[in-house]
Amino acid sequence: MSIKMNDIDNTKLEEAMQEYLKEQDKERLIRLVYAIQETRLFVPAMEAQKKGGFQPYVIKNAQGDLYMPAFTSIKKFPQNQKYQGMLKIQYKQCVSMLLDHPTLVQGIALNPFSDNLMLKSQMLELSRKVAQDAKDAPKAYSVKTDDFRMVVRYNVEFQKIPEKLFAEKLEFIKSLNEEVLCGLYKEPYIEVGQEKQYPYTKDSFEIMELSIRDDLSIIQVIAPSAYLYQTNCRELYIVWNPLTGQVGYYVVEKALDTENVKFHLAVVREDGSKEKLEEAPSEGNVMNRIMELFGGA
Repeated sequence: MSIKMNDIDNTKLEEAMQEYLKEQDKERLIRLVYAIQETRLFVPAMEAQKKGGFQPYVIKNAQGDLYMPAFTSIKKFPQNQKYQGMLKIQYKQCVSMLLDHPTLVQGIALNPFSDNLMLKSQMLELSRKVAQDAKDAPKAYSVKTDDFRMVVRYNVEFQKIPEKLFAEKLEFIKSLNEEVLCGLYKEPYIEVGQEKQYPYTKDSFEIMELSIRDDLSIIQVIAPSAYLYQTNCRELYIVWNPLTGQVGYYVVEKALDTENVKFHLAVVREDGSKEKLEEAPSEGNVMNRIMELFGGA
């Protein structure tokens, strides 16, 4: 199939999709919902019955349910499949097409010939609510809710901090202190006009830096114990080799309510991927284990 249009960069969405397809838990659902909000998708279309327009194709799954196919990039198009047309439209428009004009179509099939992630109507409603809440944040999106505080901490601890670390590396490490950390956690509250509701101060954070060897240093951050929900971090660890500039980022993450452990030891890599490695060791042994994982003692 020859497509004469520019491709779409949906890397973050595709990563969130892969994580969610591996394990469909609340944490990955949150990431997926936020990753898809401002994206655009390729939607196959055919000439509409009314001349001068196009309407999306529909596909049927094994149970006979109808879905609207959509693709995150050109490389996800099926081989040798021909369509009359291809729309490049915002995800929000896809949601509007299905929710505001009810039909027999049950939802969106993302990359149906490869990933085949089904976004049913309940998921579309959820993503619309998240978008509306963000739009109305100063008035209606209460920062007093557990869900908001949980999501804010998750985004800071698993996205904002590691992104800055891997982008700036030693420059970020040298600038890191309690006041800087407090500011990173505070930014989302400022963005929604709720700065006064921010629950922490710089004294809520504890930082300890250790120079283990010429080629190994580590920073331990004790994160705030207040409003520590599932998927949030009790401790953050930044480890680096001063001789090579290699850096690593590990966390002690509170487990989901459905899991049999209280805390996981997890790693966030430079490509943004996250992995739960094992049950977190006892508090006195966490640092030694992280140095072993990084390639230390």
